[in-house]
Amino acid sequence: MEDPRQLGVKLKLQIDVVLHHDELGRYDVEQRLFVRKRRGESMQHVVMKLLSYLLFYRDDLEIEAGVGQHYKPDLVSVDERGDPVVWIDCGTTSLKKLESLVSSNPGTEIVIVKQREGELRRYAREAQQRLGQEASVQFVAFGDNLVDRLARMLGGRHRLEATVPEGMGEVYLSVDGREIRGEVVGESESRRVGEL
Repeated sequence: MEDPRQLGVKLKLQIDVVLHHDELGRYDVEQRLFVRKRRGESMQHVVMKLLSYLLFYRDDLEIEAGVGQHYKPDLVSVDERGDPVVWIDCGTTSLKKLESLVSSNPGTEIVIVKQREGELRRYAREAQQRLGQEASVQFVAFGDNLVDRLARMLGGRHRLEATVPEGMGEVYLSVDGREIRGEVVGESESRRVGEL
């Protein structure tokens, strides 16, 4: 039997989330998330979207929702006109795409999420060279192999309790009663490109 977490296999996750977010002052937020892993998409990419949803939670944050632009965000929150307020891109984001997002969406909080810190720092340096110091983009990555560990735990239906402490420097998860913790690398507030 094929492992549904492999690249070539589709998978639908149903995750009953209870979120405690100290940074936002939000507690016992309950959501039922349906997250799809498309054929050719890595489980790590799905996990980065899930972790981003938890870290940057807003009542109107949507996963894989189009906004009528050439590029589609992994997560997005829009205003009453349908313009992006928060745009989150996980995994591979070309510098050309980032440049387009910054120029097409002034005033939008743009967050780039990478799986590992080293990858994040290299990307941030390249982004600074490409965009200059004035572009405001937030960068986030995960330590402690959090993405890989969580990817191995998920598949199907789960109950996930998440705690994001003030400062957002780590995240505590309980997946079906199994505890997992990971470091969040980056800043919880917008920074200029390259300040990492």
